[in-house]
Amino acid sequence: MPCCDSAAIPKISSKGTKFFAHAHRGECTSAPESDEHLWCKELIATAATRAGWTVTTELRGRTPIGENWVADVHCQKGSAQVVFEVQMSQQTKHELRMRQERYQASGIRAAWFYAQRHRKLLPRHSKSLPAFSLSAFESGQVPLVADFDSPLPDFIAGLLAKRLRWDVPLVNKPVHIEVMEDTCWACRQPVKHAFGHIEGIEIGDDPGEEWHPRAFTVSFLANALKEVLEVVTNDELRSAGINTILKPGEVKGKHANWPHCGMCPHCGAPQNNFHIGEKVRKALYSAEGQPTSLVPFNRLSTGHGAWVFE
Repeated sequence: MPCCDSAAIPKISSKGTKFFAHAHRGECTSAPESDEHLWCKELIATAATRAGWTVTTELRGRTPIGENWVADVHCQKGSAQVVFEVQMSQQTKHELRMRQERYQASGIRAAWFYAQRHRKLLPRHSKSLPAFSLSAFESGQVPLVADFDSPLPDFIAGLLAKRLRWDVPLVNKPVHIEVMEDTCWACRQPVKHAFGHIEGIEIGDDPGEEWHPRAFTVSFLANALKEVLEVVTNDELRSAGINTILKPGEVKGKHANWPHCGMCPHCGAPQNNFHIGEKVRKALYSAEGQPTSLVPFNRLSTGHGAWVFE
């Protein structure tokens, strides 16, 4: 046996799976494997062999710093090495990561297959730690890789053929700028003051907590305008007919410490945050005041990564 000096004898489980066992158990501390574990290893090893890989079960090795590992199914083709681990018993996330790090330190890629009852122990969509749950099954039945509804042998063949890939999609994330219609104090031309933004909702959706009452003080409004510039540009604001936003230090003259504020698109006059805050408060929280609206912008951002099996 690879785990000790005991002689090995061939056996057939009650479910028909062929395996080797200790002729005499003796003092060996390796844990016995369940019929389901043995069956999955046989399915994986057979699929990998048919895919043209050199397969060894229960291969023992060690990391460059001397940490030992034992692979359920080790596959090699040229310099490429892939290990498949079957976990029918409970294992903590810490143990999973520690064992994965040993394979990585040895230059080996590894994928893990868990019994469905342990699904909650798996890391959610991890590129560095590919772990997949198997549908409920008995030895002799071909389990499905649950997330992809794929028979385990087909999934192994596809993975070795590089049909499993990590995908980080680009998604449209709507951003809405809150604006209030007004007139410029200097040139009396119509303007639209930005006073905040909302991310991730569509027009008509319930904005929920985004609409909680706000105290539009000078500092609050200045900070809100700063955050607006973090999600849209002044060019985009200008194109939408919204006042552009001046950063501190951009306004010259007597207003040396002027905070973030709006700028009239007609005459370039900075807009006073105190007076705008008073008008916005009246518009939102009373029956009177200037009309307000949401101006939508689409933002292309990265979504959450996930494994895709083609």
